[in-house]
Amino acid sequence: MSGAGFDASLPAPHSERWREAYSVGEGESPRMASYQPPGGDPVPFILGGIRFTGGQSKDTSEYPFGGLWSSEYLNEKPQKLDIDGFLRGSDYIARRNAMVEALRAPTGDDSPGFLDLPFWGRFPVVVGENYAVAESSDEQGQCRLSIPFTRAGAGIEERMGESPAAAADLEAATGRLRLAAIGAFLSGLPSVPDAGALRVAFGQITNALMAILGRIRAARNLLDILTANALGTMRMLDEIIRSPRELALAVFNSTTAITAGLTEIRNSGAMYGRAPGNPLAPGGGGGSASAGGAYPAGDPAGGGPSLPEPDNERNVLLLFLAADSFAAPGEAATASQAATRAAAENLYKTAAFLASAEIVAGMGSLTREKAAGYWRLLERLGESVDRENPAVHEAMGDALAALSRGLSARGLSAEMTREIPKAVPLLYLAHRLGCGEDALRRLNRIPDSFVIEGEATYV
Repeated sequence: MSGAGFDASLPAPHSERWREAYSVGEGESPRMASYQPPGGDPVPFILGGIRFTGGQSKDTSEYPFGGLWSSEYLNEKPQKLDIDGFLRGSDYIARRNAMVEALRAPTGDDSPGFLDLPFWGRFPVVVGENYAVAESSDEQGQCRLSIPFTRAGAGIEERMGESPAAAADLEAATGRLRLAAIGAFLSGLPSVPDAGALRVAFGQITNALMAILGRIRAARNLLDILTANALGTMRMLDEIIRSPRELALAVFNSTTAITAGLTEIRNSGAMYGRAPGNPLAPGGGGGSASAGGAYPAGDPAGGGPSLPEPDNERNVLLLFLAADSFAAPGEAATASQAATRAAAENLYKTAAFLASAEIVAGMGSLTREKAAGYWRLLERLGESVDRENPAVHEAMGDALAALSRGLSARGLSAEMTREIPKAVPLLYLAHRLGCGEDALRRLNRIPDSFVIEGEATYV
């Protein structure tokens, strides 16, 4: 993926003639290579060798019975620069230490370092893993450098610049899927729907929605509003049982109300802040915590027992994703009942699929591993939906493609773990790991800011 301002072409060289590129000026010393950390000064070194690598990602397909294959271009691989060099001279120890400190400075696409090479020019780079500084007893006064760099790519602001379009794509695709699912539900019903089967199936859908609402934690007034919005229409089941279209709309309106309510609760939680003694506010209450999520009850002076920050989005998402096994209770006695049950079950699975896609797309802090896990469950849920209707099949594919583009544009980070052998304050741990306090709370279910120890997950 390349953003509007990202350019992967090579930088301009100092000169296209190698003798001129190697010389700074008439009578001056040869040009040296250098690495400059973000916000720091360049550290020169003697370039021994460079290995520049790149490539292209391809989707290669093989076909039977003829020895045929085809390749489709997907993307350009990241450019890598592996550097070998030297530091030598009477003051090389000071320059060696300066180079190590420069390489320790955090780098990223939004804050790259700069590698200046005589024959190549100046690259914005990110320091790779496992750089090495080697010294030998029979080579006094010098050290060898081996440094892997990756060329800096599109920064977060540039990538997020494409997210509104991705969000619009997803919204349009989900709208088409909703209409297609309602049409497939109506066409799947027999000419005279079995009212009893409809009542049983949609009663089971109401129970499933109530179970989902029961996993949401928030202030009582917000939960009351959310429940009323989500189940208001479904509670009029007997009144709308004669209108299958209204039943289908009620299901989608209910799942949409739940996803919108999660956003409202999250925003309200941000406004409440971390109020001590408030078990529903992030970090509320007293007591101490471990990074693994175990915590004792707070003493009376601390305002009562503390609870971890509610993870409503995850709890609701997992229940929606489990809809692939949704089934109306009982057995169908007639073909009309069987067709009615199948149409209702398929409708709810599609509504759960849409709700799951919207929740995943709206998750504020999502790691690559979690996104991949949710994606697999979402695909499994989609496979459980009857997609014989061409409109449903096409709209579901469009929704998955739009969600994929949105997640790709976010540049998801990978989770890491670190063992914390000694109890430390949360703010100190956030500073040492380079991970935000809110992200640490979310990933480790930390209820307060006092004692944290054990295994900590961070990004």
